[in-house]
Amino acid sequence: MRLTNFTFDSSIEIGVAGGHRYLALHNCFDWQSITYLSEERRIKMSWIRSTGDWVQPNLPPALTLEFHGVSRFTTCPRDTELPDTEDSCLASVTFSPPEYASDFESEFEGYRSDSEHITFLFQSGFGVKIWAEEVELIYDRST
Repeated sequence: MRLTNFTFDSSIEIGVAGGHRYLALHNCFDWQSITYLSEERRIKMSWIRSTGDWVQPNLPPALTLEFHGVSRFTTCPRDTELPDTEDSCLASVTFSPPEYASDFESEFEGYRSDSEHITFLFQSGFGVKIWAEEVELIYDRST
């Protein structure tokens, strides 16, 4: 998978604009939805800015990761003992080697290869894995 216009600078932060800005998906954004557009082989994952007093007001109000050339995706169930609010809080993102296709727990350092897939794990234990050709960050850059 190729990252078109951003990096994951930690397991929860998106780096943009040549490394001058970071968007913390764990602390400053709440995950809202995933949309699969099957005929287009596209997935959209959307977040909105959190409302806590720790959140910088100049952060974008929303952002989307848009995956193109999706060949596969899978999920793992949430822990039903945890509150629903934990579904919107990202715990980690990792690029996983092909042999970890069914493993939602292992984390790997940084982006290494286009052959890897991306794994999102949320505080509730819910997980999403996506195999795609590329992923693009979409957000209002004027903020």
